[in-house]
Amino acid sequence: MTYFYYIASDIELTPETYKEHQLYFERSNERIKGFDFPVQIEIDNGINTKKDVEVLLKYIYEKADNHKRCTFQIAKLVNSNRVPFKVLEKNQVLLHKIKSSEELLLPEGHLLTIKKVPVVY
Repeated sequence: MTYFYYIASDIELTPETYKEHQLYFERSNERIKGFDFPVQIEIDNGINTKKDVEVLLKYIYEKADNHKRCTFQIAKLVNSNRVPFKVLEKNQVLLHKIKSSEELLLPEGHLLTIKKVPVVY
């Protein structure tokens, strides 16, 4: 089985290639039940290492940079012709509360909603 990460957002996302990590953020038009926004990006072979999640978190920060508020949803799902996509559990975190990129290493079937909101200090 092959695991893919799928990324949805309320802002427009663009495909990116990180050749040094062999990560390819490709455009996707999948309709996956459980997401609140249209899926825009898929990452073939998923996210498996600390370096991979560092790249994913950097991507999210870069895309959120020009927005006061935005929301991302990421999920790790098995991509198989025999098994339909299924979100088993949902969690939520604020972008500024993420302490480690490893928080983005998800178990199969988990969907994480990441919200960027204005931070008042």
